[in-house]
Amino acid sequence: LKHPKLSVDGGEFLYEFYKLAKELSRVRLSVSVIEHIKKSKFFKMIINTLATNRAKQKDGSINEFQKEEALKKIEKKIETLKQLSLRHKDLKNFLNSIVLVGNETSSGKGVNLLSVHASKGLEFSEVYIIDLAEGRFPNSKLISRGGSIEEERRLFYVAVTRAKDKLYLSYAKYDKIRKIEYKPSRFLIEAKLI
Repeated sequence: LKHPKLSVDGGEFLYEFYKLAKELSRVRLSVSVIEHIKKSKFFKMIINTLATNRAKQKDGSINEFQKEEALKKIEKKIETLKQLSLRHKDLKNFLNSIVLVGNETSSGKGVNLLSVHASKGLEFSEVYIIDLAEGRFPNSKLISRGGSIEEERRLFYVAVTRAKDKLYLSYAKYDKIRKIEYKPSRFLIEAKLI
């Protein structure tokens, strides 16, 4: 909080986050967690910023109607999350459900970010599969903990068969931060894609 570039608004934002985190440390039910977040000043600050940005016109003015519409959309998404959370008493189970079965909350047009597990049974006109480097996919850590290369191979098959029209496969050859070179996944080689 003593950082010279931290504004008063920034300090208030961090303080409100701290208060919410402290309050949530005592809450166990997933629906209660969502309710506490929804009522918090921290969340209200975030949704106000989001709605304002979505309503900003080219000349910098704010279209109040668009801002109200953006706030309604955010409220609707929160209500959807709240309804989904009712199926799970435990927050951990709820979060796992949202991450692994993300298609429950997806509707309309746009981009869906899904794990390979969550994509099972779904199809998309374009699919982007990232991180197809050896040791990453197949995941060497999972295999070393008793996972199977065959299960990883099946997951790769699931991932590539989600695309109806276009499939994009990628991996990083070099990680500049960790200074690690990567080789392409054996699955790309086996499928004669490299």
